[in-house]
Amino acid sequence: MKKILLTLSLILSMTMAFADSVLIEGFEYANHDLTPPIGWNCDDNSWLCGYQPKDHNRIPHTGNWYAFTDADDAWMFMELYMGHDLKYRYYYWAISDGEYDVEVWAGSGPSTEQMTQLLFTKTVNSGEYEQLSEYIENLSTDYEYFGIHAIAHEGAHYLTIDDVYIDMVVKYAIASTPYNADTILYPGGQTNYTFSVQNLGYEPFDVIIQPSHEYFTDFHFYVEGNQCTMFHLEPNESKKVTAVATLKPDIQAGASVWLDIMLVLDCDCATSMTTLWVTVVEPTGLTEQENPNEVLQAEWFDLTGKKVDPNNLKAGVYIERTTTDKGITTRKIIRH
Repeated sequence: MKKILLTLSLILSMTMAFADSVLIEGFEYANHDLTPPIGWNCDDNSWLCGYQPKDHNRIPHTGNWYAFTDADDAWMFMELYMGHDLKYRYYYWAISDGEYDVEVWAGSGPSTEQMTQLLFTKTVNSGEYEQLSEYIENLSTDYEYFGIHAIAHEGAHYLTIDDVYIDMVVKYAIASTPYNADTILYPGGQTNYTFSVQNLGYEPFDVIIQPSHEYFTDFHFYVEGNQCTMFHLEPNESKKVTAVATLKPDIQAGASVWLDIMLVLDCDCATSMTTLWVTVVEPTGLTEQENPNEVLQAEWFDLTGKKVDPNNLKAGVYIERTTTDKGITTRKIIRH
């Protein structure tokens, strides 16, 4: 029942989050490999669609499709009405093999001459995908188009973008994103659950942390390293939160439990919930047997559920999970 309710909650939260979306572009539908993306105006073919991973690490952020350019200077335009009296948030994912400046413009038509207001500029560095976002509140007039302009730095050869979103921004909105959504713990064990919280509205607010006490106790919360149960967020600001909590000692091994954390605005006008799923394991050691089992695999995990290298461990408490020809056993290991 908990999983069903959580699924319904996620559906409702996604509906609320994207109810005011004016553009969701993932390049997933009707496109063809190495042709300009459908719906965009890029007559010089400087922007093309890609399908699945390609050379130079061109990969989709989600799904199978993406848009990329290998030009030093590349424009693409899309028709989109934007009213000057409304507020918007632009965000998209991007990756490069060097450095690209990415400008987002607004204008009256699909050409460089008709792009008249620079909305923001971001620099995409080499490495992993990163999400670039900007809150737009000062449109000088109504616009019919927006444009994406990519400018390569020396040594950069390609830029990939995916999952472009443009939302109309409401007054109060909040979103939480977990860094780790599940873990393993023994009864009485402690977890460090980390998630980010972002202000998606255009008004600042204070966030109040309210955890569930059904399976956990002894809560401590750290926001950007400072212990607190309430913190402030400016528009578009995001902060990292770590919840330290202890699984109640009477929870039986083999159970599947959860930690719900509600994030409530001080105006009591919006909420968000983040959930950590926990598999409870037996803390006792492996029993000695007259005929030892054949060990097929041994894995070590920290108390957040992250797999670790047993040959390179710091002092702390770990869970060893051993797979033998008789089954799977676990034990708690304390490294001094």
